Amino acid sequence: MVRVGMVGCGGISRMYCDLYAELVDIAQVTAVADPVTELAVNRAAAMREAYAAEAHAARYAALESRDDAARERLQRRARAAAAAAAVRIPHFRDHEHLLREAEVDALVVLTAPPVRREPTVAAAQAGKHVFIQGPMATNVADADAMVAAVQAAGVQFHSQCGARYPRDMVLARRAVESGALGAMGSARVELNWFRGQGYYRGWHGTWDGEGGGAAFHHGRYIIDPFLWVVGSPVVEVFAYAAPQLRSLETESLTQALLQFANGAGGMLHASLLNHKQPLTPEGRFEILGHDASLLVGEAYFSPPASPFQGRDRYWEADASFGSSEAGRFGSGDDSALQRLEGLRAAVAGVPARATEAYQSRLFIECIASGNEPLVPIEVPRHHVELVRAMYSSAEQQRPVSLPLDPGDPFHGPAGRLSHGSRRPQD
Repeated sequence: MVRVGMVGCGGISRMYCDLYAELVDIAQVTAVADPVTELAVNRAAAMREAYAAEAHAARYAALESRDDAARERLQRRARAAAAAAAVRIPHFRDHEHLLREAEVDALVVLTAPPVRREPTVAAAQAGKHVFIQGPMATNVADADAMVAAVQAAGVQFHSQCGARYPRDMVLARRAVESGALGAMGSARVELNWFRGQGYYRGWHGTWDGEGGGAAFHHGRYIIDPFLWVVGSPVVEVFAYAAPQLRSLETESLTQALLQFANGAGGMLHASLLNHKQPLTPEGRFEILGHDASLLVGEAYFSPPASPFQGRDRYWEADASFGSSEAGRFGSGDDSALQRLEGLRAAVAGVPARATEAYQSRLFIECIASGNEPLVPIEVPRHHVELVRAMYSSAEQQRPVSLPLDPGDPFHGPAGRLSHGSRRPQD
């Protein structure tokens, strides 16, 4: 049983109460922390109630089950949840006190993006595994400090991004790794979301709260998987970023030209201006290879008024392959497509839909097994650096190279787009 400490007891922690109630067979929240005492006290109480509810639900399901094996499994689950509900969950005012005074194996960091470095580094230095609500960090300096601490300690690190884990996203990664696409010529990605002006209240759309806009806080759900699938770092960007049609500190639209280390060119379009259209996916990327192409579309589904926030929300991806080389000049050579389609069998065991609970289960299972995470820490770190380089390029109106120069203001927290909160047309 993996003992988990929860740091940050604000709004998103409600979902993690449900997630860890579901994961009671392999993990248990044993401590919580938040500088606001009331939030910490309430989260500890809510977590125990979630375990009690899980025990009740499992007992009821066991009584209704007509399968002996399933009934026994549900009864074990009910006993585990009831035992967890009976344990007092201590609360602390910060991660330092939690790490010092509570017995935990892992930290789940649910703080705001600008304050994830300190608990991550402290947890790693204490030998604890770390799961953070994404994005990883708001600047490269913080991300690098987190990477260094995690790698020095040899602990597990997962950042929340469920869009990486649906079956067809894993298939896309394997397709590129297989080499069946041939040499990569182009890779482009787009986010097509909508956030009206009413969204930008409180910490939303601010540098101190979200740390970035369309390409950063929202765009990671397609840009992060895209970078993982491409597998080659971006080495140069030329970008535009602005609060197009909105009034906010960060940006509602980012567009960029990319150059990858493998020689491929690319484009990035991250928009929070897209009204829903049936023919426009929420996220999409396309990779053009010498022998074949890969097209991936993704979407997020969140059933309304669901009591099980983490269990019913899920990401889904759809990957397709194409080749104009097949059958050219009467050759009938479709070997690239055959190789690519043949990869589907290898990922048949991966869920077609990846819930929020699924990625947390992967984290706990990696701790228990000692296996490396499916997506290494370098991927969310590269997303942070890429976005900060795009912001730097937009601010300077020139190309910017990666790795980002430590002397660049956007390498650290000081770099911010100077458009302020004005709209471009003002």
